Amino acid sequence: MPKNDNQPQSEWRSTKFWLALGVTVISVVAVGLLAGLIIHNSKDQKDAAASAQNVLASVLPLLGTWVGTILAYYFSKENFEAATKSVTDLAKQISPQEKLKSALAKDKMIPQAKMFSVSMRDNSTIVEILKNLEKEKKGNRVPILGDNSEPLYILHRSIIDKFISELIRKGKTNAEINALTLQDLLEQSAPAKTIAQSFGTMKPDDTLADAMNIMSKIDDCQDVFVTATGKKDEAVLGWITNVIIQDNAKV
Repeated sequence: MPKNDNQPQSEWRSTKFWLALGVTVISVVAVGLLAGLIIHNSKDQKDAAASAQNVLASVLPLLGTWVGTILAYYFSKENFEAATKSVTDLAKQISPQEKLKSALAKDKMIPQAKMFSVSMRDNSTIVEILKNLEKEKKGNRVPILGDNSEPLYILHRSIIDKFISELIRKGKTNAEINALTLQDLLEQSAPAKTIAQSFGTMKPDDTLADAMNIMSKIDDCQDVFVTATGKKDEAVLGWITNVIIQDNAKV
């Protein structure tokens, strides 16, 4: 039967096994022989005890260090693997829900300064907003804020695209579509307005588990805004999306 070089060696046939065994045995024998020679050669001398003590005090630490180094090398891999396995097993015991409970909204949210948002008073057209969103490369959602930066709506790109597609089917010209504003979208499409209002609010010290719970209680909700006390009439401090929750729930 051909020899399989990829097959692991048995423990007793490995080089480090014989190295550790050999060094240990040789060291013990060497210490015994040395002690015997010292006692034999100095038994007739007056300072025999002192000489023996000096020699052993010099040699024993050296041999002890030697043996300790070899044994540490021999067992270090096993100890490291055991420690790694323990940490891995512990990590697996943490459930996604427990991870979310330990993640504060203020630590995981998208800060207001880094959000791509639009004021309701902005006179930009829908087409201009989409172009700016693509230019900023900040996802496919547009928070709409009020005069005091309070959350009013959250427009997903899919909502806007659907609205424009319906207008094209109704025969609207490119010029008419390009002139549409946010106010036009909200006034002309009741379903779009309803979905755009499907968001929640929470406090900075609430957790991602709280955010997930808020989303579950609101139809079509995938976004939660962070305000000072969790009220909708307060300025937005940050933004939690369902994607953020999913990423932080991974074990």
